[in-house]
Amino acid sequence: MKVDLSANKRSARQPAAPGRLSSSVARAQAAGSQSPRAFPVDTSAVLARFFEAYSEHGKPISVSFRGLVSWIRPGERATHYIHPYPAKLLPQIAHFFLAANAFVKADDAVLDPFGGSGTVALETVLSGRSAICADVNPLAQLIAQAKTTPVCDNRLHALYEAVSRRADRYKTFEEPDVVNLKLWYTPAAIRDLSRIRRAIDSESDSPEKTVLLTTFSAVARKVSRADPRFSVPVRTNKRHKANVKRPRISVKRAFEEQYLANAKRLRRLSEFGSEIGSAQCEIADAKSLGCIPDESVGLVITSPPYAGAQKYVRASSLSLGWLGLVASSRLRALEDDTIGREHFNRAAILKEEPIGIVDADELIARISAKNSTRATIVRTYLNEMKSVVAQLKRILRPGGHVVLVIGDNCVCGEVFPSSSFLREIFEASGFLTRLELTDAIHTRGLMTKRAATASMISKEHIFVFQK
Repeated sequence: MKVDLSANKRSARQPAAPGRLSSSVARAQAAGSQSPRAFPVDTSAVLARFFEAYSEHGKPISVSFRGLVSWIRPGERATHYIHPYPAKLLPQIAHFFLAANAFVKADDAVLDPFGGSGTVALETVLSGRSAICADVNPLAQLIAQAKTTPVCDNRLHALYEAVSRRADRYKTFEEPDVVNLKLWYTPAAIRDLSRIRRAIDSESDSPEKTVLLTTFSAVARKVSRADPRFSVPVRTNKRHKANVKRPRISVKRAFEEQYLANAKRLRRLSEFGSEIGSAQCEIADAKSLGCIPDESVGLVITSPPYAGAQKYVRASSLSLGWLGLVASSRLRALEDDTIGREHFNRAAILKEEPIGIVDADELIARISAKNSTRATIVRTYLNEMKSVVAQLKRILRPGGHVVLVIGDNCVCGEVFPSSSFLREIFEASGFLTRLELTDAIHTRGLMTKRAATASMISKEHIFVFQK
């Protein structure tokens, strides 16, 4: 289903038609000398038309968020690309809902319980609101904190210079606790990375140090032998034509280049002025958000992991080791706390816990007949998402909303409609479904095909639930 967005007169606060900048936005961009506006257009009118159309027809509405939020040009925006953390949410999705002033209050706290590297948090603080970014992965928390915290450019540069000088002076170093360290790094890379890490560790905690740690994390992956085309560490195939002329870059040079790029991104963040909001970044399990009080959040925008679609912890294992955030012996424990995981012991595989959704239980039974492990993955995923939904209901204020972004994948040759099952879970918990949109996926991130019986995820479903 499609909705005509061209009808009706636009007020000064209504958005331009998709694909075209409003005259006010164009003038603001042409001015150049003025500070840019992070949210130049109110999307309330478009969202209201979506609500009206869905209320009347009850069918998913096909959209392009890149078109709906055309004033965000492709490429850099503030600090979104401060780190190559995988499976980022499309910023335009979060922006569209945060820009609807009739939908979300100016003083609402906005939560992402699967915060990742802070896409929702960054758009939230740019909107002037308070963000809560929760994720079980400590690397994600570190990046989100660096991404959403303005820093003093002079202090950051002074710290970088001090760290670089100190690293050059070190004669000894201690190897990090990284799984298969010598498989992924040359001896020279291990030496130089270890010296930089030691130099950063010698500094006192500060927002600027968090930026350097985030920068170091990106470099640790960049100078490894891992193939840059994949999010999880996979050895580069030297025979592949794309890698024949892959240049080798020194660790020191890579750190300098990444620092300069990140410093420029942080200056862009500062350009948005002093009216940006603040972010609270927590290492927290979405199933038990005890750090968030009851009825304290006005809006949730989130994209949970997909059931068994990727090895989420493995994708960040190199950085987790280099930063000392998780010991190699504790990676499995971190994975056990991650929703969407795919490793289970035999007792868990043999334990059957019905979902309570007829279609889901029947589908899981068919999957189990083919592969009991894959059945356990999707069964556990849905049961744990029930716990997440219960937490969201607790922390949302009355009338608050959840914007859920989710895709459907294939498991053992069976289409696994996560979107339909999660909708049933929300509705069974007392939420009202106010809207369903669909948007095509143009980039893959973690959306890689896992097996012959799997499939690429081609579109996302965007739900709006109300408490």
